[in-house]
Amino acid sequence: MGGPVIESEKQDVLAPVRTYLRPHKKLPTVWCPGCGLGIIQGAVLLAIHELGLDKDTVVFMSGIGCTGRMPTYLDFNTLHVTHGRAIPAATGIKLTNPELTIFVVMGDGDASAIGGNHLIHAARRNIDINAIIVNNYIYGMTGGQYSPTTPLGAKASTAPHGHVEPPFDIAALVAGAGATYVARTTAYHPTRITQYVKQAVQNRGFSVVEVMSNCHTTYGRRNKLRTPIALMQWMKEHAVPLSKWEKLDEAERPAGAYPVGVFKDAPRPEYTAVYRELMDRVSAAAEKETAKPTAAPPEVPEVPPLRQPAAIRLSGSGGQGMILAGVIFGRAASIYDGRYAAQTQSYGPEARGGASKADVIICDEPIVYPEADKFDLMLCMTQQACTLYAPQLKPGGVLLTDSLFVKQCPVEGAYPLPLTEIARNIVGRQVTANVVALGALSVLSSLVTEPALRAAVLDAAPKGTVELNTRAFDEGIKAARELLGQRAG
Repeated sequence: MGGPVIESEKQDVLAPVRTYLRPHKKLPTVWCPGCGLGIIQGAVLLAIHELGLDKDTVVFMSGIGCTGRMPTYLDFNTLHVTHGRAIPAATGIKLTNPELTIFVVMGDGDASAIGGNHLIHAARRNIDINAIIVNNYIYGMTGGQYSPTTPLGAKASTAPHGHVEPPFDIAALVAGAGATYVARTTAYHPTRITQYVKQAVQNRGFSVVEVMSNCHTTYGRRNKLRTPIALMQWMKEHAVPLSKWEKLDEAERPAGAYPVGVFKDAPRPEYTAVYRELMDRVSAAAEKETAKPTAAPPEVPEVPPLRQPAAIRLSGSGGQGMILAGVIFGRAASIYDGRYAAQTQSYGPEARGGASKADVIICDEPIVYPEADKFDLMLCMTQQACTLYAPQLKPGGVLLTDSLFVKQCPVEGAYPLPLTEIARNIVGRQVTANVVALGALSVLSSLVTEPALRAAVLDAAPKGTVELNTRAFDEGIKAARELLGQRAG
């Protein structure tokens, strides 16, 4: 009773932490001696241990920076991505498997500078991700540049005479953006880190734990806080409990001080749950719709084999429906002709006018690369498109042009048809010129069958326009057959 504690009887409170470290990683870490990141890592691991989380259901992610090295040492599912992009990568993982517990660890620059847009939108969506933001006021790893949280007057490598930009208050930023759990503490208070991380995980939504930390190497030595002890003491003295902070007038708040505590704990519907509910509702409606009696699918003739990728380019100007034509062509080839298809597109900033093109690659084998330099089949609805793209037609390829707009064609043997005039004067709607073109292409090329292309056109037709689009497609077929007949005669 009352005797000295034998060394072997001391409780090793960090023993659980070691079970979450990768044994093959070389320790100690790459962090500077005295860095707060080691304290933060241990506190977070204690929270995971006390919550009893299964290592196989935990994902740790990070971007670039000193904090970004943390997942390297952790024996969980980990992913190290590019600067500022950890949150969107985590969003994709969470949407794919909502049962996973996801931690995203970021520095202040990683989170609120290059990753700032992702941060506020994840908060807005309220997706169930636990963001741990280590705020040491500086870009520690990359040279000591100032960050969005560097205090006014503080020195950095890019602010040698003192910082002049007001800093972000990260906790206030994410709370205002919609995060449902927001807390702040310091590396001096590891038990609070553990407490807040546990609460964050238990919150079903976007949670942010901001941890003020020390970077004596690149921040402290420029700001008269050269040692870890000096910075730890500074954090202790300048961290003010939120309850006390709120009672102080602005003038009473010490210079450089900041509040710590839980700033927000206001649950609301979580994004992946809302999203899956939407998908279930849409799927149920679709199943109900497909249960209704429908017309039999078109009888598509046997398509000739296509072992090598064939490339199609549909081009014109904005407003001519080239992107939609590409979607229709790809759908015809894949859904109805049973081939593989990949579609890409490009268009200018103009709502009407400017360049527009859609490329479709089709093949009987899986498509490795969805782009091409030369094309087997091409549609040019404008002179600009023809001048620019026609030289990319393969020898023996098929080129269809709109004779109203294309007056000079660099390719011999092209098929000029008055596609827009047919749509305007015969069909009665100029906007159906792209469908007229698709009808003509079904005659001029065997890359896609006529029944498949017709079915895909009708799939895309808005309600009340089936008859109009059918006529446009048929007029395109008619015009192409007449042109072939003239050339044969």
